[in-house]
This record gives sequence, C-alpha cells and structure tokens, in this order.
Amino acid sequence: MPRTLEEIHREHADSPALRGLVGVLHEKLQLRSRYALLEYEAAMEGRSTCSELYRVMSRIEADQIARLSAALVIELQSEDS
Repeated sequence: MPRTLEEIHREHADSPALRGLVGVLHEKLQLRSRYALLEYEAAMEGRSTCSELYRVMSRIEADQIARLSAALVIELQSEDS
C-alpha cells in the first residue's frame, strides 16, 4: 500500500476521483499547517477576532482532513480487496 500522498497520486494516475481526493487533502494539509502561525501573529498584533477565527478555521480543517483521510483509506482498501 502506498505511504505518501505523492505515491498515491502517482500510482492512481488513471483515476481522476482519487487524484482529486489526494489533491484536496494535500491542499488542506498545507493550509492547516499555516494556521498556528497566523493565529499567533494576529494575537501579537492584538487582533483577537482574527486570532480566534484562525483557531476555529484550524479545527474545521482538522475535521475535513480527517474525513478526507478516512474516505481515501476506504477507497484504497476497496481497491486492494
């Protein structure tokens, strides 16, 4: 079973659905990795509303990442069976 998103993307080049799932998951992981810094910077500027928004957005992204990951696992397992 492939271990990285890049490997999954490469090994399933013939499946637009899986490539799309991997692409969206990759983008969400990239975005979520930025939220902590953005939250910190907003707090340092005294922009508590922005800081809280970044915190909330990070939680939302975490939920979406979990759902996308679960869907990807299911899809990959169904291919292996």
